[in-house]
Amino acid sequence: MTDLRREGTMAQKKVECFFATELNEGTESFELALGNGNHEIANLPANILITDAYIHVKTAGDAATSSTFTLGTTSGGTQILSAANGKTLGDQGTFTGQSDTGSGKTLFLGVTKVGAETAIGKFVIVVEYLEYTKTSGEYTKF
Repeated sequence: MTDLRREGTMAQKKVECFFATELNEGTESFELALGNGNHEIANLPANILITDAYIHVKTAGDAATSSTFTLGTTSGGTQILSAANGKTLGDQGTFTGQSDTGSGKTLFLGVTKVGAETAIGKFVIVVEYLEYTKTSGEYTKF
């Protein structure tokens, strides 16, 4: 039997990391357009384990019937988060489950609105992950 406790990399300190960004709906080029769509919002690093995700609604939109957000690694996908309600304040969405990004993935935000919308929503998107090949203080290369 091999004693893996003696392997130096087994005891290296790890730190949980976060991708977080605030998005506002609106008409400016850097804002999330009102209405439906799939948007590339980030590049996730290679070799990470996604451990949690949610969308924090700061200001709810006013779509007449529904406002739903998803996070995925493909356009329109729900590999990370599904069913985030953009009409309810607070943390929203159902985390789909832990996943490994392999060689790296694009993070897509899916937006589905039903009914007319005029009010501008404000959202914070959070994806928590562990860089299992990195140690505390080591920089990530994208």
